[in-house]
Amino acid sequence: MREILPGLIGGVVGLAGVLLGAWLGSRGQDRRWLREQKLKAATELTTAGSHLYESQLEGADQRRLAPADRVAWQDRLQAGRSQIHLLCGDDTRAAADRFAGLVWRNAGAETQDQDEVVKALQALTACVRREIR
Repeated sequence: MREILPGLIGGVVGLAGVLLGAWLGSRGQDRRWLREQKLKAATELTTAGSHLYESQLEGADQRRLAPADRVAWQDRLQAGRSQIHLLCGDDTRAAADRFAGLVWRNAGAETQDQDEVVKALQALTACVRREIR
């Protein structure tokens, strides 16, 4: 009986180590996945928002965006915003809403509005960076 006890204790400790390692690995994997998803959502939102805003500026080459293309970019903007709302914290959601709202509001964008849009984009970028660290 005394010979079995050390082997049994070693087996239990080994199994506990394997389970702990698997749990820690799974947590790290979940965090990496969430970080990647947040980054994808922010990229989608900023790309679509920037493209839409620039296409609305007077004298822009993209001003001739076909209605179907505009709708596709608006859908991408909304998809990115929805993902941000599902995955991110309050500050990032608020920054995303502000940026998206400015892009939607500026249907006939003026160059002087550009500073406000750029500041909103910078605020969103700063929030996303904090969140994915």
